[in-house]
Amino acid sequence: MRSSKQLRIRKEPLAVELMLAGGPPRRVEIFLAEHSSHDFNRQRVLDLLEEVGPFLPVRDPETGESESFNSLAVVWIGMSGASIDAEGPSDELFEHRRSVRVSLVGGASLEGEVLYSAPDGGSRLVDHLNRKERFFRLWNGERVFLVNKGSVLRVVESCGGAE
Repeated sequence: MRSSKQLRIRKEPLAVELMLAGGPPRRVEIFLAEHSSHDFNRQRVLDLLEEVGPFLPVRDPETGESESFNSLAVVWIGMSGASIDAEGPSDELFEHRRSVRVSLVGGASLEGEVLYSAPDGGSRLVDHLNRKERFFRLWNGERVFLVNKGSVLRVVESCGGAE
């Protein structure tokens, strides 16, 4: 009897801060494939959240303990400036920049900027937020947060936001 070996794709750990519904933010390592199925670029965290099954593996960097979390329960995932390139090229240009405060279920809030382009003519922030993706990016200095739209109660634009 011949045993079949599963094809394994090399995965790299990435340190992030994870906030799940009902819990405090905590540091974990998630695992990104070296390349996605369509090109040879490193997989992005956003790809994991939008395209992969509901349960994703993580590791606690302090204890080394592994677990799986339900991606539907993610409130946000935050990454450092060094990790921002994992979510898109830093030289990407955006047509619109909005300073916002995001109020979340459970009372927490985030502040930062939503940067976006409007290819289909909808230039308002609400048009961007109403796109089909479950998450949107919020930049705060040297950090980027992937915010689950299902955990957002409201988004308040700051007066005088830059275009």
